[in-house]
Amino acid sequence: MAASEQPDRAARRPSWARLLSVQIGYQLRVLVRSPLGSFATLVVPLMVLLAVNLLYKGTRLEGRGDITYTQFFTPAMIAFAVVNVCYMSVISQTTLARDEGILKRIRCTPLPPWIYMAGRLGSAALVAMVSAIVVVAVGAGVYDFEVIWGAVPAVLVTLALGMFCFCAVALAVTVLIPSADSAVPVAWGTILPLCFISDVFVPIEGAPRWLRDIASFFPLRSFADALETAFNPVTGSHALQMGHLELLAAWGVAASAFALIAFRWEPSSGHDARGGVPARTAFAVDRARALFVERRGSVRAPGTQGRPAYRPRRRATGSERRAPELAEIRERDDPLAGGERIEGPAPAEDASIPPGPP
Repeated sequence: MAASEQPDRAARRPSWARLLSVQIGYQLRVLVRSPLGSFATLVVPLMVLLAVNLLYKGTRLEGRGDITYTQFFTPAMIAFAVVNVCYMSVISQTTLARDEGILKRIRCTPLPPWIYMAGRLGSAALVAMVSAIVVVAVGAGVYDFEVIWGAVPAVLVTLALGMFCFCAVALAVTVLIPSADSAVPVAWGTILPLCFISDVFVPIEGAPRWLRDIASFFPLRSFADALETAFNPVTGSHALQMGHLELLAAWGVAASAFALIAFRWEPSSGHDARGGVPARTAFAVDRARALFVERRGSVRAPGTQGRPAYRPRRRATGSERRAPELAEIRERDDPLAGGERIEGPAPAEDASIPPGPP
């Protein structure tokens, strides 16, 4: 009978597609029920779009085919909306879930951990797509942004690759963030400077060459330029921008590999739960060095995977250092303190006690 019950249980078990869809729906409901999260992901890009277009209304960019500023800035806000959801929101929500112990408890449930993380990233991608569509609709309806319909397939491919890239980079950055308190400052502090030098907030044709070279190394510049090229009716192209897409793919693959190796599911409390690394380790350089030392120790000692690779030595207190001296004094003053036994007959063998009845 037990053998017949096993196929029935397997048949009743939900498929991975069903689990993934349910998890995506759950994460979307969590976002909708959070006013602050909805505001940060959907309203902030629209506020920037409306404010900047009001400031530069009627301005034309001669270096880009004499297009209007709206035609340049709307694709840039599409890129900013995607980065706002797939990078900044993923960093803050993932580190918060880790510090609250949610990620740790998920690993103790029948739900596969990769389904849970895929649900988080899938919901972020859907919200980013909705945010991008809203930005295009507002730009076209309010500021006469011209939608190049022939470039829509190339734009969709660029958006998909950009979402993958920035979600992967966000998971990699969470490894280097010690606690959720520093997640938002790190997210905004790393992405805002890039927005100013990556053709997102302002054109950078007049910027120094070295600054443009630095911006070209990061994926945000390639992402924004690929979208702007697709929506440029004068100098643009409907074809895929392979150079930009290759850079996005390279960043996404490298970040995914790092996240798979070093991602932390457990919160930090005093010391890292996996390897004894102090939770107060500084961001980026020191944290990466500590992870490298931990991984190298686990590789050198294959029989100790379950134990920490490094454990700091605790300094003995004054009472612990004086313990041998105190024990010696007690033994000298009290003969019984050292565990000595008094030899003699047992109570039943004492001659003074008369034997019992036979």
